[in-house]
Amino acid sequence: MKIYDVHSHFGPTSSGEVPNVSDLKADLQNHGISKVGLSCLSGISTREQNDLIYKLMQLEPDFIEGYAYINPKDGDALEEVELCLGEYKMNGVKFHSWKQGYYPDNRPELFEIFDLIQQFGVHVEMHVGTAPLSTPYIWGEYAKQFPKIDFLFTHTGYYEFGMSSINVASKLDNVWVETSGQMNPEVLKRAVNVLGSERVVFGTDWPYKPVNIEVEKFEHLGLKEEQLENIFYKNAEYLWRYR
Repeated sequence: MKIYDVHSHFGPTSSGEVPNVSDLKADLQNHGISKVGLSCLSGISTREQNDLIYKLMQLEPDFIEGYAYINPKDGDALEEVELCLGEYKMNGVKFHSWKQGYYPDNRPELFEIFDLIQQFGVHVEMHVGTAPLSTPYIWGEYAKQFPKIDFLFTHTGYYEFGMSSINVASKLDNVWVETSGQMNPEVLKRAVNVLGSERVVFGTDWPYKPVNIEVEKFEHLGLKEEQLENIFYKNAEYLWRYR
């Protein structure tokens, strides 16, 4: 079965490790993952972070789908969206309000940013599950305002907001959940039962999570083959707009 990872990262980690693209590719492919959605969270300049991902896209075009990393506090955020989704042809946008230090409900710039993003037809993914800056509730409010954009809640809300993320998504057809770092089997099973396997998407959060655990945890959920196909690659193909 194919496996696509919609949520991983590249660049120096907080512990000081500096990966290279061969490390990334070898680790993921060793566990059957043949494509990865990549953003860079390392550093403070989104311009430099997005350029790094663009270079990797050019280096590994059949393996890497690039995500623009956008900070609504940046005065040039709209120009960065235009560059990354237009010229660079990135296939999604990453938001991380916890890491970048903002309350999504106090960033009115997001309305103009989302309005621009929806013109490109790509999905957005956001870190969800670290209080108080990254709860599912406020991102759900943006999803209501922009029903044409698919919103992907990473980590299925992590440790604090697993059930809450599922509850928010259950009321909004354009909200999906991603599985990396979510180690509560009851949350993962509930996500499939409530949302359907069509809105649960596989990711690893490389290099921050062990890839083998992110893959192998699905062996213990009792899911059907067609459900696993949706989670492991078909949903990624939809979000990446493969035809």
